Amino acid sequence: MSNLHPQQRQQRILDLLSSQGFTRTQDLIAALGASGATVRRDLEVLAAQGQLERLHGGAAPLSRDIRYLERQSQSAGAKQALAELACDLIAPGQTVYLDAGTTARAVAAALRTRPALTGTLRVVTHGLDVAYELNGECCLYVVGGEVYGSTYSLTGPDALRALEQYTYDLFFVGCTSIDPERGPTNSNLTEAHQKSAVMARSARTVLIADSAKWGVRGFAPFAGFAELHGWVTDAAPAEARRVMAAEGVQVQSVT
Repeated sequence: MSNLHPQQRQQRILDLLSSQGFTRTQDLIAALGASGATVRRDLEVLAAQGQLERLHGGAAPLSRDIRYLERQSQSAGAKQALAELACDLIAPGQTVYLDAGTTARAVAAALRTRPALTGTLRVVTHGLDVAYELNGECCLYVVGGEVYGSTYSLTGPDALRALEQYTYDLFFVGCTSIDPERGPTNSNLTEAHQKSAVMARSARTVLIADSAKWGVRGFAPFAGFAELHGWVTDAAPAEARRVMAAEGVQVQSVT
């Protein structure tokens, strides 16, 4: 049986619905390794919170992407804690590419509390939220493109052309979920391509993702574990540590 905490289990349900659309209750039970009563109770909680729609025999997402403000409130404490740990990996004078999304914004907010370090950095991002946090705090480059509202990011061909002009010392990359077999994934294919393009131009890539994202089969893989140099998280499950260690990925967790 699953030994996940309710919050982790419910986040996995949301990630499964995001990547698969309507999902039968029996399939959720099999994916989570939890009892039928537990999964049905989780579905009732999530439906009451307005995060999914209960349908006969299963559940469906209210939208293909969880809206930004909703995701910002999910695992907020975990994101803040891992953001502080991520900042410890940055050396003065580096060129850092900071992904879009709520976890990346938490890293940007943490950087604002370290002006002696942040003032020496060149930060490149396609995240509007990240740019908002770091405006006036460092040498800041914003990659242009089409606005993708779910993550407050700039994407598409224009963004790809812009980011391909530069090289980066360190890339902090976020994800929708972490598939134990396929690696980190994203719910949007365009953003997945963008992450892969930045990785190809970065000396080091560090995944920033809370532990609730582990173990979910997502839509669009953008990297194998061997392509990552590190994973910063709030708490790494034992299975995750084994998988990462086998691929040479350094795991740093708050707990």
